[in-house]
Amino acid sequence: MKRLFQLNLLLLLVLSAAAQESQPQPPPKTLRGYDWKNLARQQTLPGEVISMDEISVLKIENTNDTPQDFVLLKISDPSVIKKANLLYGEMKYENVHGNAITSSSSELKLLSRIPPAASGGDEHTENQSAFLEGTSNWQPYRFIIVGHRTFAGVPTGPTQLEVHLLLAGSGTVYLRPIKLLGLTGSWWSPQQVGLIGGIGGSVIGCVGALLGLLASKGKARNFVLTSMKIFIVLGILLTIAGFVAVVLKQPYAVWYALLLPGVILTLVFSLNLPSIQRRYDELEIRRMTSIDTMGG
Repeated sequence: MKRLFQLNLLLLLVLSAAAQESQPQPPPKTLRGYDWKNLARQQTLPGEVISMDEISVLKIENTNDTPQDFVLLKISDPSVIKKANLLYGEMKYENVHGNAITSSSSELKLLSRIPPAASGGDEHTENQSAFLEGTSNWQPYRFIIVGHRTFAGVPTGPTQLEVHLLLAGSGTVYLRPIKLLGLTGSWWSPQQVGLIGGIGGSVIGCVGALLGLLASKGKARNFVLTSMKIFIVLGILLTIAGFVAVVLKQPYAVWYALLLPGVILTLVFSLNLPSIQRRYDELEIRRMTSIDTMGG
């Protein structure tokens, strides 16, 4: 029975590791692109839209030391926001300075507005910033979109994203089109894979160790054998689902998180089921023999 305990300990470690290894994803896809030239036809933009290297660029200039907050973009489409995990763009700036009087800095920031999780609560805003100082050539910036969570059974997440440029003093900023990136068509997100792998691996590993302990003591025969058969069926189903995910070209985090535990569950419990069943049979024979001996 030590073998079953060791194999289930291995299962626990491997599934927990799978939660970490399954994080790699293919490059995010562009869910929505926001071209300044197109946006200028729909709304009034701060600054001036110019063309640089055949790309529309938003040029914003502050000619004095009075702080100015420019609202560049508002995204309110919940179907797009829910799938997004990254806001990406590129910028360069010239002679950008903070404000010495107020000790404030110039920054590009993303505001994620999250509604109250319960009625009567307050709206929550999460703020991410990229600070600007001096002069810089083109450089990328990335803002992580706050993930959707569940509070008291109610899913919560940002309903609106706002991109602001705060120029605390004088300076000129150039911004290329903004992209909202995410993984489309994936059965689940990397964060969900980590959660499922970590919790699922721990639970299965602990249950497997319990089964090994019970089997070694010859107790709870029906529970142990039935549980092992259930885990074998579960492993087969996960393996099949993993192959389906491969055929459907799901991301690595999807098919890997299905195939690995599926194969391990099937092998571990299939290999140990016959020996455990023999163990129970031997103990039953000994018990019957002992009863017959005492009766004689």
